[in-house]
Amino acid sequence: MAKSEFEALLNEYADAVIERAQSNLRIKRRVRGKVVNRVASGNLLNSLTYKTRIRYNKPTVDFTVKGDAGQYADVIEWGRRPGATPPKASYIKSWIEEKIKIGGFKLRNRQGQFIKTTESAIKSAAYAIAKSIGKNGIEGIHYYQDAINDTWPEYQDQLMDAFVKDVENRLLLNKR
Repeated sequence: MAKSEFEALLNEYADAVIERAQSNLRIKRRVRGKVVNRVASGNLLNSLTYKTRIRYNKPTVDFTVKGDAGQYADVIEWGRRPGATPPKASYIKSWIEEKIKIGGFKLRNRQGQFIKTTESAIKSAAYAIAKSIGKNGIEGIHYYQDAINDTWPEYQDQLMDAFVKDVENRLLLNKR
């Protein structure tokens, strides 16, 4: 069965939200006085996806993350409250290694001087960062929420019209 105009438009809307969410992740922002980029490997960026379905006779779009990026997607979206359990240092260590590999990340000692990147220095930095995240939290960037809110006004009227038209067509087909 061919897709209805509404289903095609709903998929177009969802694709636009994904594209905007990816753009939101790429944007460099100022957090606590520092300009930061939330993309290291691009794993989360490339894992954004959606699923359209009918739930309780209403069309819905579920925006989600596929694969192992789902482990930290909510933390990037909503942040982590201060005083929460810190993340595992092994996850932070992997993130540090990825940032070092792509460049622009250098380790420093307590006095702020650059230090040689060794395995023990990376482990020590990962532990310190994890401890700091547990203590101070992380500010979320609402990449999905902002994408949905920014894209909805562009598609709202079109989706409503297409939905009404689709319902009318289904009613006409059922009368025959």
